[in-house]
Amino acid sequence: MKSHPSEFTPILSTGKMLCFDWACGALEDAGIPYQCREESSGGLQVAMPAFPSVMPGTWWTVLVPSSQGPEAQEILASMPFDHGTTPDVWDDQPKPSGKRVWQSCAILLLALILAGIVSEFLRHAR
Repeated sequence: MKSHPSEFTPILSTGKMLCFDWACGALEDAGIPYQCREESSGGLQVAMPAFPSVMPGTWWTVLVPSSQGPEAQEILASMPFDHGTTPDVWDDQPKPSGKRVWQSCAILLLALILAGIVSEFLRHAR
């Protein structure tokens, strides 16, 4: 059964704006028409606003004409991020491995600042 030309199918739903922009750019470069919408965990679906809401429970969906879905999926498959259509409420959060890297950097920075403060205190105490 052939789909109607005006039927669109979702190919990506993500809470990560970078992944969303990247996917839209790739589709645009490939000449594949697409539509975007903002969705919430409460079921609200709106056309992509000028100022998207970046918060838990909100994600963005990219839709393409059903006839071009396989081609669009192939483009997304080559991209280095998850490209599903069922995001989690906390999809906007970094993965645990990414959190560990940032936590390690923050601890190292705090240790360096503390060492500098102690060093200055000891230098002035003499």
